[in-house]
This record gives sequence, C-alpha cells and structure tokens, in this order.
Amino acid sequence: MTAEITIRPARPSDASDIALLINVATHGGIARGWAAEDEAGESYDPIEIGRLEVLRDDETFNWRNATMADAPAGEVAGMLLGYREPQKGRPVPPDTAPFMVPLLELEAAAEGTWFISMLGVHIPWRGRGVGSRLLEAADGKRRATAAGGLSLIVEDVNADARRLYERHGFSVRTSRPMARFPGSTAPGRDWLLMVKD
Repeated sequence: MTAEITIRPARPSDASDIALLINVATHGGIARGWAAEDEAGESYDPIEIGRLEVLRDDETFNWRNATMADAPAGEVAGMLLGYREPQKGRPVPPDTAPFMVPLLELEAAAEGTWFISMLGVHIPWRGRGVGSRLLEAADGKRRATAAGGLSLIVEDVNADARRLYERHGFSVRTSRPMARFPGSTAPGRDWLLMVKD
C-alpha cells in the first residue's frame, strides 16, 4: 500500500496543507487557539492564521521543518513536522499559557532527540502505511542530525497512535497531566512523552 506514497520535503506552497494537518494532528484543538489570535479578525478561517504561522521563518513551527507524504496525482496524504532538540532542554518561559506548560516541559525532557512535533494523516489514508512512512522519514532525520533518538508527545487516550508508535519502537518515558485549553473537550488525562532510543 505504501509504494504509492512519495515522501518529500515541504515547500512554502504546502503551508495550507501543513496547517490543516497540524489541526488534524491536534484533533481540532489548535484551530481554537488560532481563532483566538489577534489576526483572526481579518480571516474567514483559523486555518489561514495557521498557514501564516507556518510561513514564518522565526520558529521551529514552520514549513522548513515539515515533510510531506504525497499520494498519487499530487494529493497530500499526510505530514510530519519536527526538529532536533538541543542537548540541554529549554526552560518553559514564565509567560507560557497554562495549557502549553506540560507540553513544553515534556519537550524539554526530550533533549538531544529528533522531536516529532506533529504527525497528521488525512482520514482516507489512515491504516495504509502513511504514518509508518513518515516515521521512517523521521528516523532518517534523526540519523542525519546525529540525534540521540526520536521523541514525540501523545494523548494517553489516543490508542491508535500509541499502537503505531509502539510498533515502531517507541515507549513511554514520562508524562504530565493535561491542562485544558479554554473550551476544550479533549477526553485525555495525561500527555505522554514517548521515546525511541
């Protein structure tokens, strides 16, 4: 099934697809944040705010750190967003929104690894090996950056994603209780840091 999938670096023209798949990966949660941003008043859709964020070059959260999985005829099937963590974890800035604190604490605990910030696959392509192909691409990036492993954060209740990651050699290293974004209905209780050494 995965022979039909092509893995490639993202381009600026992928920014809309990247923003959409980031929202897919966060189960719609990030769109609530984008909708609350100051620029949202000028946009018809929070995904447009995400697209603009992905186009910025001053963050780790940008198109340059994305890898795309293309299906036949150029359809985007999925996306990986990640980067190498520094050898020493960064402290959480004191002005961080409370719902982000546990996520940034876990990311800091992933020091020296290649961190998978987001992995999203469109519904018609799930269960067809796209996630596995993107995880293989992440492993290639780990080797290319001499990172000490791969890491990612997943909700405790996301059983399908956890099974995928466990099949690829990831295991839970530590966890933090979730802090809710205002208006969130996420069913999970904990964020899990999973690592593949």
